[in-house]
Amino acid sequence: MIKLKKLLIVLIMGLLTVNVSAKEKTGFMSNVKQLKEISDIMDIIQDNFVGEKKIDKDILMQGALKGMIESLEDPHSNYFSKDGMEDLEDKINGEYTGVGMIIRKHSNEPVTVELLIEGTPAFKAGIRPNDKIIKIDGESTYNMELEDASKKLKGKVGTKVKLLIYREKEKKEKEVILQRANIKLENVRSKMLTNKVGYIKLTQFGADVDLQVSKSLEKLQKEGMEGLIFDLRNNPGGRIDQAIKISSMFIKKGTIVSERPKKGKEIFSKREGKYYGDFPLIILINEGSASASEIVSGAVRDYKRGILLGEKSYGKGSVQVLMPLPDGDGIKLTIAKYYTPKGENINGKGIEPDIKVEEEDDYLFYDGLITNINEKSQEESKEKLLKDTMGEKEAKDLISKEDEQLKAAEKEMVKMIKDYKNKKNKK
Repeated sequence: MIKLKKLLIVLIMGLLTVNVSAKEKTGFMSNVKQLKEISDIMDIIQDNFVGEKKIDKDILMQGALKGMIESLEDPHSNYFSKDGMEDLEDKINGEYTGVGMIIRKHSNEPVTVELLIEGTPAFKAGIRPNDKIIKIDGESTYNMELEDASKKLKGKVGTKVKLLIYREKEKKEKEVILQRANIKLENVRSKMLTNKVGYIKLTQFGADVDLQVSKSLEKLQKEGMEGLIFDLRNNPGGRIDQAIKISSMFIKKGTIVSERPKKGKEIFSKREGKYYGDFPLIILINEGSASASEIVSGAVRDYKRGILLGEKSYGKGSVQVLMPLPDGDGIKLTIAKYYTPKGENINGKGIEPDIKVEEEDDYLFYDGLITNINEKSQEESKEKLLKDTMGEKEAKDLISKEDEQLKAAEKEMVKMIKDYKNKKNKK
């Protein structure tokens, strides 16, 4: 019981004693009544419960914490056990074993796919954001804990997991078998396209990706780049500080994003670091572009710095922080909403592109998709990987398809470069 009280003291005082008002007191003493009730219920359960599952106070405590977070009804706030925290940190660091998707879960609902990571087994199988995972290896996910679902999706490299997927848009179920892989992402990829059009693909906003983007930009400029296509399709986001730094490469002055917490003043993040010039810029977005991707896209749109091309973005306009707890557990909690430079919160709405270009297929391979392989052997590795995954004929059909969104962006960029040069010459 002493351990429980210590944990609750740290949890309550550590998270809820900032900016306390007279009406809304927080801290251990103001919560004694509620904490005593939790303690009493734990004692009653431990003394009287008869069932198949062995119960101890650690299990009950984890259940209480999960219940608190679930009561918020926020898909982006979660409780993690020690194993769950380690798994999350592996994903943040960009290396783990699994199928390559981020999932969410509410009570009495199936597991839902929140976002996909490109080049992974789940993405290659055509699973999309908001798909429902009804069963994992034949077991219903309706009463499954988020952490249990995550564990079932993980496993040794090469082993398989069978999923029953339901897509609301199509009103039908589909069985998918995925082969687990070691997922190690190369976050940044770049190359020069025709007509001196630079191309940078960013798969997620991990730690220090701004340094990789900066290096790619400088290389492309040295090679004579006259315009840039910055690809944020299916980028699930990540660190906000990285979104600010990368946005600042394109925006000369002003606020990049602002955050509005529950209490206190609005926090404005100004641009920072090196500015790389006013060259023509196109940002590629789609339904998988979320969070930090939308911060960059929103800033570029609001300052009319470039154009957005593709499909409407995901619509995640909230800020989460990961808070470790004393026993190694932790919570991810939504602590603020973020706003674009013009004061718009895009949560649940997404960002509409300036030029809408939809992919005909719900799932399509395009250049830069396979992010887990070396650039030099990209095409050979892509073809072999696809053949191994889905057979020679299907692989050939996919490889022959063009990336319509990138193709449209290149065409638009040629016009933008021409207009840019004409304006410069007039000056």
